[in-house]
Amino acid sequence: MLWFLSSVRLALRAFCDMRSRKKIVILGANFAGIACARRLSKHHEVTVIDASACFEFLPNIHELLSGVKSAGVLRLPRKRLLESLGHTFVCETATAVDTQARCVHTASGRRLAFDACVVAVGGVNNTFGVRGAEQFALPFKTVDDCVAIAQRLRDRLNAGKKTAVVIIGAGLEGVEALGEILRGYRNHPGLSVHVVEGDERILPGRDPRLGDDIQQHCVDLPVTFHLGESVASLTKTRVKLVSGRSLPSDVTLWTAGAKPAPLLFSSGLALTANAWAAVTPALQSCVAPAVFVVGDAADLPDPLSKQAYHALDMGAHAAGNVQRFLDGAPLKPFKRGLELGLIALGDIDTYLTAGQRIFAGPSLAAAKELVFQANMARLDPPLGRSPAAALGQRYWRGLHRLALPALRPGALRNNLSGLRVIAG
Repeated sequence: MLWFLSSVRLALRAFCDMRSRKKIVILGANFAGIACARRLSKHHEVTVIDASACFEFLPNIHELLSGVKSAGVLRLPRKRLLESLGHTFVCETATAVDTQARCVHTASGRRLAFDACVVAVGGVNNTFGVRGAEQFALPFKTVDDCVAIAQRLRDRLNAGKKTAVVIIGAGLEGVEALGEILRGYRNHPGLSVHVVEGDERILPGRDPRLGDDIQQHCVDLPVTFHLGESVASLTKTRVKLVSGRSLPSDVTLWTAGAKPAPLLFSSGLALTANAWAAVTPALQSCVAPAVFVVGDAADLPDPLSKQAYHALDMGAHAAGNVQRFLDGAPLKPFKRGLELGLIALGDIDTYLTAGQRIFAGPSLAAAKELVFQANMARLDPPLGRSPAAALGQRYWRGLHRLALPALRPGALRNNLSGLRVIAG
């Protein structure tokens, strides 16, 4: 009888503990959302919602174009990642955040209540209303997008067909897409690449010496830059510019930018449909105290570039502030880290940006691959059979193809001797 009463008391205590656990809902399971989830204790009832079953390492999707990476290497199963933390993953589309009732609605009709919510929905492809862009341009936002582009290129060029590629947008995505196309196909006689950018320079907003160096690499390659040019319309075989010029195109890539996810405006977290969600320095929504916004979706008073390393830091910081909010403690402002970046022009060159300094050299390709490997292991620690197997697959494929060639003694000596200072 004593054993029975003790069991009942334990069960009632566990039930009360479950009832008292605070509910936290995270919308989006990309860099910021997963980083936040990893820092939240399983003593909370944490639910993460995303429409896709797999996390995708988007900073390296350009490597799919040349085939140095495969789709599986860039993906992690969200259910495994989150359930290993003691959290719940819901593979659905979130349609609205009701900030007054403190609940999230999904496309299937589910209603998930929360005590605190973290919005990490990122952005969506932005074609700026250009006629024909949605129909004829290939987007560059997901693994599947880049797999489709790679297939189109491979089918045409391996069949010996002349292939005109037009890359619309010469930001980071456009430049790295160009590099992988050149890595895989620059020796095909039928290839020609046109890069269209509305700004007067490639990589707008960055040190112009970086763009100048990339363009210099392309002088003797089948690449033409059209700078200060905007796209008027697209057809299946042409890209028409506002200037009146028309470019032939067998493969048109759209890398021209992102816009806010519609959920931000429809839920009242953003003032207009084209605005990101305004937040305080503590990443708390300016209009809903129980909501924190992180990653690309957040519009900080001191704006940040939309980069994965910032998203990781913001997600981790938001987790701490969610706990402080639930405890009634003061929130802490987010502090940005050093602006570091690695930009690859295929196997031609790699650039390291560190604040105002820019370095270049093929040996930096190994550093870029090591950053990928380290971050994937950070998101999916190899503590079980499946994570360990995934790490092994990534390690042998990635390091063998990208890092080891640059680190072999002879190559390393030559590459280090060729390391250049572009700025700083």
